[in-house]
Amino acid sequence: MQNFIKQLWKRRVFQFGTLYIGAAWLMLQVAVVIEQTLALPDWLDQSVLVLLLIGFPLVLILAWAQESRAAAPTTLDLKQSEPKSQIAPANLATDEPSIIVLPFRSRESDEIEQLTAEGLTDDITTLLTMVKGVKVVPRQATPRSLGPGDDALKIASDLGGRYAVTGNVRRIGDKLRVSTELTDITDKHQKWSQKFDRPADDIFAIQDEIAKGVVSTLGGVIIRVEAARALRQPPDNLEAWELTRRALSIVWDWRPETLHQAMLDARKAMELDPNYALAHALLAMILSWRTVSGWTENVAAERDEALREADKAAKIGYDNADALWPTISSYWATAPQRSVELYERSIERQPDIFMAAPFAIAHAGVAYAKIGREEEGIALIKQYQDTFPNDEYGVWTRIFFGYSELCRRNYPLVADLLANTNSEHDGMCRVIALMNSGQRDEAIAEFNRWKAANPAIKLDHYIEYFKGYHIDKSVGAELSDGLVRLKAALSA
Repeated sequence: MQNFIKQLWKRRVFQFGTLYIGAAWLMLQVAVVIEQTLALPDWLDQSVLVLLLIGFPLVLILAWAQESRAAAPTTLDLKQSEPKSQIAPANLATDEPSIIVLPFRSRESDEIEQLTAEGLTDDITTLLTMVKGVKVVPRQATPRSLGPGDDALKIASDLGGRYAVTGNVRRIGDKLRVSTELTDITDKHQKWSQKFDRPADDIFAIQDEIAKGVVSTLGGVIIRVEAARALRQPPDNLEAWELTRRALSIVWDWRPETLHQAMLDARKAMELDPNYALAHALLAMILSWRTVSGWTENVAAERDEALREADKAAKIGYDNADALWPTISSYWATAPQRSVELYERSIERQPDIFMAAPFAIAHAGVAYAKIGREEEGIALIKQYQDTFPNDEYGVWTRIFFGYSELCRRNYPLVADLLANTNSEHDGMCRVIALMNSGQRDEAIAEFNRWKAANPAIKLDHYIEYFKGYHIDKSVGAELSDGLVRLKAALSA
């Protein structure tokens, strides 16, 4: 019954019925006025009422039938396909990547499959527009369905796509299986695929869940593939968009030289496009992490520049999840209260904004922990972990839990969470956790591991940095004291 009611709404039966009742009432009032004014027979308004009553079920039937015809599968006629002339083919060398969501395939004999396939195609297309830096071919430009012999990748290429999202819907007993793939049209290689198995009793709920799951993953996959593409090109040939992808690709190597190169790429992108929010956001994040690690000769100046760039990114990229997450990251490293404020403003304005860049949720979680709202912060990180298990940045989840547990001074857990990380900052967090949990020898060994990787490591810098790690100065003092005692042990 619930599905039938939803079908009535989807097919606009309720909407047309309501409009008809309103129009019928107005027509009846006009008939009464005319009858009284012109002294016409009493049967006039009664006849109008009867005709209107007869018309009501006819309108409902026509509304249902019209929507059925609109949703019915049709065979694609490539020779008469007008959308190809409406969309310019993508310039694969310099343009932002374009993506086309092709109709999910389903069996014509199964209405549930057809409804789910159509709904998923529409929803994924709409939601992908939230992934900034990616051009989405409008749904109106794509065929309503694909015939058995249609070449999906050729259609996507003709419509100007670099990437094609394709999928299938199958009902097996009381289960619904949805499979979807992302293919790079230029080399015909599949870049990502995923299957969803869900109960078929509420197709509208699972349609929403699957669409959001696909889009939240696709954004990260496209960024990763485009970053790899940018790395294969000479830097002088890169456009602003590609430079930011190159910076994103190398920044996670997390060494002084890689952060320096990423900083240069972000600055060049800003020169090419001064109003490019992602370039400002990346520069802010890189500068803030250089100051956190002491990998600059002027910590104060770069920290101030990081805040200015983050403020600008937050202003011009307020609706751009791709730019918001590095902005939130930059803030939590140096000004966590601003990070929380930006996160809360963003979800208040657009509740689903971080679906296109869910890593922002985890970054915000750390910021909450650093301003004394540890329970909320850890809950946010867990939300990110549970809701987006396939996000490409999910490998960092345990690190973020470690940062947050450090705020709670849960030292044994922090030491476990931050074991074998690839970031010097994380290593120093673990050194503190080991020192403050009575594992002095292990702390010295951990520090020496990082000193071997970076002989120029600045212990005195970290002693000062951790004093401001938490809003509660006593927490920061305790963390910093762990490194003071380490320094004394190293000198002994």
